[in-house]
Parts: sequence; C-alpha cells; structure tokens
Amino acid sequence: MSVQSFGRVSRPPHPVLFQLLYERSFLDDQRNVLPDLLRIDAAHVLMLAQQRILPGETASALLDVNATLFDRVMAGETIFEPPPSHRGMYVVYENEYIRRLGGERGGAAHVARSRNDINATVTRMRVRRELLGALGECAELAAALRKLALEHLETVMSGFTHLQPAQPSTFGHYLAAVLSELVRTSTWLADSYPVVNRSPMGAAAGVGTSFPVDRNQVARLLGFTGPIANSIDAVGSRDYVVHVLSGLALLGTTLTRLATDLQAWASAAYGFLGWPDEMVSTSSIMPQKRNAFVLENVRGQSVQATGELMNALMGLKNTPYTNSVEVSSEVSAHLYPALASTRKALRLMTLLIAHVEVQPERMRGFLRGADTTMTALADFLVARHGLAFRAAHDAVSALVARKADGTELTPAAAKAGLDEILRASALALDEAELARVLAPDLCVRAASSGGGPAPDAVRDQLDALAAQSISPRLEAWSRELDEAEVTLSKSITTARARATPGHP
Repeated sequence: MSVQSFGRVSRPPHPVLFQLLYERSFLDDQRNVLPDLLRIDAAHVLMLAQQRILPGETASALLDVNATLFDRVMAGETIFEPPPSHRGMYVVYENEYIRRLGGERGGAAHVARSRNDINATVTRMRVRRELLGALGECAELAAALRKLALEHLETVMSGFTHLQPAQPSTFGHYLAAVLSELVRTSTWLADSYPVVNRSPMGAAAGVGTSFPVDRNQVARLLGFTGPIANSIDAVGSRDYVVHVLSGLALLGTTLTRLATDLQAWASAAYGFLGWPDEMVSTSSIMPQKRNAFVLENVRGQSVQATGELMNALMGLKNTPYTNSVEVSSEVSAHLYPALASTRKALRLMTLLIAHVEVQPERMRGFLRGADTTMTALADFLVARHGLAFRAAHDAVSALVARKADGTELTPAAAKAGLDEILRASALALDEAELARVLAPDLCVRAASSGGGPAPDAVRDQLDALAAQSISPRLEAWSRELDEAEVTLSKSITTARARATPGHP
C-alpha cells in the first residue's frame, strides 16, 4: 500500500518514530481495535444516512465494504499486512475504503467525527467487554467461596490476631469474611460499568459538530446507555480509567490477603489445607516438597492493577483538560494489563478454592493447648458468677500463666486453679459447666452475636451476601450488548438492501 498524504503531512513518519510509535502496535490494533472501529463506522454511517447527511447510495457502498471487512475479521483473517510506513491503524483503515471506493465516497464516512471521538469510543467499548469479563470472574469466585463456606460452617479452627491463636472460629466463618469484602469490591467495580458505558461519538475533536448528528442513535447501535453530554468531557476525560483501576487494585489486595492465609495454612506448620498433585509443584532438589506455588502467582498477578493505577494517576496529573495522546493513549493503555492480570488472578483463585482439600482434624488438633477458649472462660465468670470482666480477665490470665505452655487446660485443673486464685470470691465452680465452656465447638455455637462464627449466624451472612450478587446486573448488561449487536447487524442489512436497484 502506498503511503498517502494526511492533511498537511505529506511525508511518512521518521523511521524511529515509526518503529517506536506505530509499527509495534499495528498487529495489536488489528486484533483489539479494528473490530470496534468497524462497528463504530457502521453505526456512524447508518446515522449519517438517516439524518440525510450522506446520500443513501454512498452509505450503502461504505456499508458494503464495512460488512466485508467485518466478516473477515470475525473469521479470524488478518485484514491488513503492515505497510512499510503509516501513521496508525485509522489511516490505514480509511485508505482501504478510499482504495476500494475512490476518494469521493471512500472518505465520506469521516464527516462529523474525528479520531478523537473514535479513539475514545473504541477504548470504552474494549474496556467494557474486559470489565464484564472481570466481573463475571468475580461472581464465579464469590460462588466458589460461598459453596466452600457452606460446607464448612461447623469446621472448627482457630481464629488469629497478630498471627497468634485467638478464639475458636470456623473455616466457614473465615471464608464468609473474605466473601463479604469480595462482594463489596465487586459491587464497587460493577458501579464503574455505567461510567464506562457512555458514548463519546458526536463530540468530534472536542467541540462537537455543526452537522445535525443523532448521537443517541449511534450510542444505541453501539450498546451504550447514551452519549456523553459535553464534547470536551467526551474526548478529554479518562476518569473512568481510575474508576476501573481503583476497583481492580482493591480487589487485588483482597486476593493477596486471602492467598497469604491459604498458603500459610497449607504449610507444614499448620497443615490445615492442601491441594491435589495437579495443583501443586515440587522442588528440583528437595524431593519431599509439595509447594502451593499458584498462590504466589495469584499474589504476583493481583498487585499489577495497583501499579497501573499509580501510573494512570500520574499520567493524568497536570495534563490539559482536552484530548491529548498522553491522556487518550498512554493513560488508557494501563487498563488492559491491569484487567488481564486481575482476571488471571481471579481464575487461579477460583480454581484453588474449588479444589482445596480441607483437613478438619489438623484444624481441631491445633486448638489443643492453644488456649483459644480463655475468653469464653472469662465471659463465663462474668455471666455465670457476676465477676467484673477485668477481674475475670486477670484471673484467667493468672490461670494460664500457671500451666505449662502447649498443655491443655482440663476442667479439673481450671476449677482448682480458679478456686485458688479467686479464693476471696468463693465461687461455686462446677467441672461439668467448665467442660462445656472449654469445648471449642460449644464456644463457636455460643458466638451467635456480633457477626460471630455460630453456624446459623454464618449461614444468614452467606444468604445475605448471595442476595447482593452482581450476576443479575452482569446478565442484563451482557444482554444489552448482544441486543445492540443484533440491531446494528439488522440495520446494516436493511440499509444495504434499500440501495439495491429495484428495492421498493
């Protein structure tokens, strides 16, 4: 393809500029930009014909080329071989129309638009697809966490504070906590979709157009909820990049915290969890190793969105509030690796949750001698015998200090020790009552208030979280995009048929 002039520029870009700015992105643009560029072109041409800005015959010719190219793209063909020099995908793309239809008709589609609003629209269309994919994977992870939590409502394990054994809890209670944050963050991330899904088309270079365009029609054909009202905002704003990246960054943080706990609990120090052979690796030198290495991949992938967020914020800082390459290309580019890495982390974590092997006996065994029921014992002295909590706390602390570390406190030893420590109180302590107080299962069942691990309470938490699922919104948004695609295709077919000789 010969290099054509473009406005006041009549020579090709400098070879270094071409190598650094245009050549490397060409194949990626064919894969990720061209399909949406074809959709935008079709919607814009249909609107121009409807508004009588373009003659029907010209519109039909443009739509014929568009349909041919689109079919080839959808079939996986490479449409354009990289020319020896060019100034970006759009110029190559428009030159193809001119080559096929001539300058008069081939370049007619660009009336009342600019690369500014086209590029802004392509970015939003690409991001919304990836965003829906990420949200779908959030919903899958949420479902996997809920399923596992329901299976382990009564699987007693130690709760931890400061990495030390704290009070009896359940694995289901822990998973419900993580799920709570995942649901909140998924909802926040989903709230960015309506911000993304607005159409910039019609804003042209940033000051609109004198042509009587129908922005609502183009928005509708492309599956947007409507146009962006202000033309400068349409091409100059990229705040939605920050909206999306912020949600991804927080989501990634949640995944790293979950991965850290799971990896610790899968270590030999705890042995609470494990995975089958197909989910772990071994060592090249240590034959005994079974490494839950995928959790490290999860953490590595999860943090990339945070870095991209920081880069995007710095890229936006002090830029003029209008379209610029720095804003439209450089800042927006941070979205795609962040979405890809977060989606990978979500899929890996869902896979791990679906295949985890829980070891209830190791969890229960860890509780022996860990003194996790001492808070329950202090609460018992308050509720049953009327001690002030601080007095009860001090008495139980003294009791724990008397026994050897790692040994289990028996009901008999508890009674004898407390009788001596609380001699002045003359409490009528009963060993059978103390046995119930010191039983981790009964401690868990008693903790029904304050969002505690009592199985019925956690089941209620899980039911409430299920009711907050983002899945219905995702299904509705996906359906809207599918319906818009069908409407656009039918509109193209109808417009082309009307221009056929003999058509009524």
